[in-house]
Amino acid sequence: MVTVSIYGAGQLGTSVAELLRDRASLSVQGPFSRSERSDGLMSGADVVVIATTTLLRDVAQDIRDAINAGSNVLVSAEEAANPFIVDFELATELDLLARSKGVSVAGTGVNPGLIFDALVLTLLGATQRNCRIHVRRVVDISGFGEVVLRRIGVGKDAGDFAAAVESGVILGHAGFPQSISVVANALGLKIERIEKSLSPVLTDVRIEIPNRFIVEKGQSAGVNQTYTAIVDGAPWYIAHFFGHVSLTTVKKEAGDDIDFLVNQKQLQSIKMRPGIGAQVGSKNMVANSIDRIMKAHSGWVNVGEMSPAFPDFR
Repeated sequence: MVTVSIYGAGQLGTSVAELLRDRASLSVQGPFSRSERSDGLMSGADVVVIATTTLLRDVAQDIRDAINAGSNVLVSAEEAANPFIVDFELATELDLLARSKGVSVAGTGVNPGLIFDALVLTLLGATQRNCRIHVRRVVDISGFGEVVLRRIGVGKDAGDFAAAVESGVILGHAGFPQSISVVANALGLKIERIEKSLSPVLTDVRIEIPNRFIVEKGQSAGVNQTYTAIVDGAPWYIAHFFGHVSLTTVKKEAGDDIDFLVNQKQLQSIKMRPGIGAQVGSKNMVANSIDRIMKAHSGWVNVGEMSPAFPDFR
């Protein structure tokens, strides 16, 4: 029987634990809170799921401890999708440690982890070499908790939003450089730079998320962000994300769009309506990655190197 330990007792960790307990082949421990850190990370479980926060630096020691205990590690932190572009020295250290212990480490989720990277790579199999990529997501983010909403940038006026972006308090939705770099690496492309923009979506009405959050008129009820990867002096991959706590108030529909273009003309266009939900998609991607992290090569792996995620019906 495979043992899985869940570290992180928030929304994601709790929902992943519930999903995995339905699988008779797994023994699930947790979810463990931060006060139960050693139980969550150092039990020597076959797989440790770290579902806590976003930045690599904030989960690095947790990953290190889980590896040293002999566990494969799945990390929900967006920067873990490709940590080498965040801190090459730290990522290399953790990669070498995992190799020495014969275990695997990977970031997993929907964004990054599926829409902007794994799915794009799969669909590229039906395209030609010189195509350019444009991926757009419109997401209802009202299901996130207050901490995540504030990190994304909800609840600020325009001035405070800009200042919080400058100081790094507001990140928008993280993980786009990671997704783009995973695709580029798989294709053998060198990215010259990634240009980014992040702006608030200010509401002209008061929005209340029951029992959790109130966005006052004039505050940010969402974010509009774009990352553009430049290759050979031209835009190669454009990733666009629009997240809002009340899409109906801005007359938008949740959805995911992936376009491939050649010579500025659309080659293929894939549309998903209502798209993959942020919460339901993330918890299932993590839960459905247990088998593939155990089958992956040792060291730090990304979604371009792993088998696809899918439910286990055994």
